[in-house]
Amino acid sequence: MSVQLIFSDLDGTLINDDLKVTAATRDAIRRQIINGNIFVPASARLPKGMMTAVNQILKVCPFIAYNGALALDETGKVLISRFFNAKEAAEICRYVDEQDNDTAWNIYSGYVWYCSEEKSPRVKNEERIVDVKATPTTINQLEKLQGVHKGLIMGDSADLDRMQEELTAKYPDLTFVRSSQTLLEIVLKGVSKASAVKIVAQEYGVDLQNCIAFGDNFNDEEMLKEVGHPFLMGNAPAELKQRFSSEQITADNNHDGVAEALEKIK
Repeated sequence: MSVQLIFSDLDGTLINDDLKVTAATRDAIRRQIINGNIFVPASARLPKGMMTAVNQILKVCPFIAYNGALALDETGKVLISRFFNAKEAAEICRYVDEQDNDTAWNIYSGYVWYCSEEKSPRVKNEERIVDVKATPTTINQLEKLQGVHKGLIMGDSADLDRMQEELTAKYPDLTFVRSSQTLLEIVLKGVSKASAVKIVAQEYGVDLQNCIAFGDNFNDEEMLKEVGHPFLMGNAPAELKQRFSSEQITADNNHDGVAEALEKIK
């Protein structure tokens, strides 16, 4: 198998449940880089939060953030930057605040992560995971932003199921996709890891059939189907596994699934 670009999700894929890149996975990716291939992390995280994980492997690389709304090459050149309207983001935040549950809203614009003035325990847990602090703000202040790369609603699975259905019907210009049972991502319609992978591959002059991608959840599905060599992690939801062949499913994130697949690349 000949691969020139290696795209990888982070949470539940590149890193294990202890938020670490294992030595086997780190070394497998470094071998690919030494062989001339390019590693491109692709995540729903904000850029600084991505580097918390990626820096365990290398210090500089291209990356895709915010589920494809922002992408930079290894020099920092912006390849993609797609915003949605800040007023819509504020409306969604007010909708979340009106819910009679413990859901929490988050807004990402540029390199800044905003949350409500009273930080939810869910936000504090996410801060621990990505090793980045959210900036408390008011919804009125959010309306003054030039644009929003991504919104994120945190909550229980059943609440998010209902909210995803309601918000999808109300905002046809936006995409609402789950990155985990407790996370609902919001980006501009047409933004996805798949669309970003196309642009990045074109920028580097690499055919998508010569690309490999790793992912573990529904926001990775289109990216995986876009490349010639997709690998779904063994810890992916059962429903998602049904959409891939057994050859396209690797070990889980706690058992070096990324390394296992990369070892097949000569």
